[in-house]
Amino acid sequence: MNNTLIDNSTQSLSMQETISNCLTTDDVHTVSIATGYWDMPGLALVVDKLEVFLKKEGTKLRLLIGKDPYVFANQLKKPKVKSPLFPDDYIKTDINDLELNDEYMHAISCLLDYCTPDEDSKVEIRVYRTNANEDAQFLHSKCYIFVGENNAVGIVGSSNFTQKGLNGNAELNYMETDWMRVAVPETGNPNQKSHVMWFEEKWQQSQPWNKTFLEQILRPSPIAKKVKEEAERLSPYEIYIKY
Repeated sequence: MNNTLIDNSTQSLSMQETISNCLTTDDVHTVSIATGYWDMPGLALVVDKLEVFLKKEGTKLRLLIGKDPYVFANQLKKPKVKSPLFPDDYIKTDINDLELNDEYMHAISCLLDYCTPDEDSKVEIRVYRTNANEDAQFLHSKCYIFVGENNAVGIVGSSNFTQKGLNGNAELNYMETDWMRVAVPETGNPNQKSHVMWFEEKWQQSQPWNKTFLEQILRPSPIAKKVKEEAERLSPYEIYIKY
């Protein structure tokens, strides 16, 4: 894989395609994503490959977002929320209003399977609100890091982890494949940082969010209830066996 620019101008140069390819790299075990905002349609674009990745032993997804993923007014069919702190297009999803289609239900199902309140959750979500000095600070960064035993890929640029960011908007991202630049845990130089070093700093300053996300947002949503209902529904064969 050569270093390249990713601008969503073609399918092969889209973030969706790039992330999917990175997720299927054999020895990748940790995926770390920092994003200013995040939506479920974006997750749905790569959920097939993500699910295969998470099924492997020893794999993990860490998602760091800059603000609780609540929807803002122009994203709702019937606006209910207006925020004085952020622009209307800051967060592009409202899980409660998601269309009940197979694509989104698959994404929700994947989260319900792999995102748990436990510390060993395969999908770990944190929210960044304050910096090292505990001053309020908005995370506007976009960074995607894929680390394996023998290779690493780091992508920085403009694409948020959203449907438009991965395959829609005219974005510009740079992909670095030099393991030392991406994954070295410590440079010894305070003026130099690898992708992993930068992410770890922000990760440690962030707040765990799995429990809040699961209990207050995901599980009570209509689409999550529908996914659970479908999972509990017996097939004709299962009904026969039970009978």
